[in-house]
Amino acid sequence: MTSGPQSTHDPRYDGIYQRGGGTDAAARTAPPVPAAPELPPLAEPSGPGTTVIREVAPEPGGHGDASAAPRNPYDPWIWGVAGMLVALGVYLLAAPLIHAEAYAEAMTTVQAGPYSAPWFTYTGLASPVLLLAGVTTAVAQLFVHSIRHTLRAR
Repeated sequence: MTSGPQSTHDPRYDGIYQRGGGTDAAARTAPPVPAAPELPPLAEPSGPGTTVIREVAPEPGGHGDASAAPRNPYDPWIWGVAGMLVALGVYLLAAPLIHAEAYAEAMTTVQAGPYSAPWFTYTGLASPVLLLAGVTTAVAQLFVHSIRHTLRAR
């Protein structure tokens, strides 16, 4: 290794890339770029002290128009299924409270026989599952809508 600066010319590289070898670089440069054309003058406001307000908005039917984007035809059905699942889950959760009095009145008039549990006592297992499925469907649909909105806004 040498301790001083390298003073020899390296033939592997062009002179413009050598230290002190850019003397003929001016001859290789492109001609100057022509100047940009002048813009027409802006129209002056009609009266003294008035200003012109121009709105900047996307053109109708352009990239930013939300009505031009296709919609999923199943969106209303998915929202309906989510609402029905939640409503059915809430009903089945409250069914023992709603129907217990009517069942108790009916049992006092019936003859003694084999006991059969009413249908609404078995709903305790189905109601949490239906509620969870309905809420999960609604949250997933909101997530899909937000992703679609984000992608459409770009």
